[in-house]
Amino acid sequence: MPQTTSIYKKSIGILGGGQLARMLVLKARQMGLHTIVLSEKISDPAARVSNRWVKGKISSVKDIKKLLKLSDVVTFESEFIPAELLQKSTKGKRTKIYPNLVCLGRLQDRLHQKELLFDNDLPTLGHVKVNSKEEIELAYQAFNHRMVFKKRMGGYDGYGTFVIRNQSELNSFKTHFKGQESQFIIEPLIQFKSEKSLIFARSATGQIVSLPMIQSVQTNNQCDYVIGPVKHPAEAKLRRQITELLNKINYVGVIAFELFDMGQELVINEIAPRVHNTGHFSQDALNADQFELHLRCILGLKLPEIETLHKAFVMVNLLGQSTRNPLIKKFPTGELHWYEKTENRSRRKMGHINYVGRNKKDLLKRALTERKGILL
Repeated sequence: MPQTTSIYKKSIGILGGGQLARMLVLKARQMGLHTIVLSEKISDPAARVSNRWVKGKISSVKDIKKLLKLSDVVTFESEFIPAELLQKSTKGKRTKIYPNLVCLGRLQDRLHQKELLFDNDLPTLGHVKVNSKEEIELAYQAFNHRMVFKKRMGGYDGYGTFVIRNQSELNSFKTHFKGQESQFIIEPLIQFKSEKSLIFARSATGQIVSLPMIQSVQTNNQCDYVIGPVKHPAEAKLRRQITELLNKINYVGVIAFELFDMGQELVINEIAPRVHNTGHFSQDALNADQFELHLRCILGLKLPEIETLHKAFVMVNLLGQSTRNPLIKKFPTGELHWYEKTENRSRRKMGHINYVGRNKKDLLKRALTERKGILL
């Protein structure tokens, strides 16, 4: 039987109905795959375009079991569904979940993620776990009054991250700290040249490919835009180290490594075990985007050799700034990817635009100018 025939019979369940799930579904449709989305509202971005929608919460064992029963393989758009919850849901079920729950459990907690990096000699910043306000004061002195609190579970886009540069900011943070219940790690606040990202895809067969390195620019700890491709003298070594790690932990799916460029070295800031905002450029700049790669990975299909189709590319995010309905005064010349969210609010990701061409500076100038024509 031809391989494609059996692929079409696979049902892919997706936990969550946001924009990342939506882009997975849209790519799955192009590939002739059947998708089932579990989310709370039929109006959720992914629910609107999937073959089937299951009403439910991704925090409910009962609802997750419903999705597992209907699916051949299940994946997720957010790593913040507790691995223990998914473990309870999979008891007695044959449906495979990717990335696997052991990987998810180690990567969704920033403390365990740090320990994984240290144990495997990958470059990352030092850290301490804090359980009391007294320990916070000790860390404040040890880090020379400049440090970053990161929530161990559930932090993203700057949420759950607190930068401390003086006693006043520290005192303000301590009013919200509730001891061991708060679950934070502390890192030193450092100076770096820029932020970069490396995205890998590892198939269930063990095949690995990776995307070109990009530079990301943040505003309020949230990705504003991405430029690429970029190079770094420490890139080749880090790629080898990451490849070894992914093989060692038997990771399956797309995974993003957010990096600090320290000049001569690259330091891993955080790991996101999923398709990632900084990889959206791949939809228009490469021969295969991160969403196709993720689907191929979890189905055990052959991964294509990655080709960059253009000398330069830029991706700009479209972030909500109000609660009004978005309005496009003038359509951009880049490729607009709109998420069809029913509610607009400050800092919410509403879409993105990809630009491809020959010159990064020219593309970025055009991207930032044209973005102003979209009222959010």
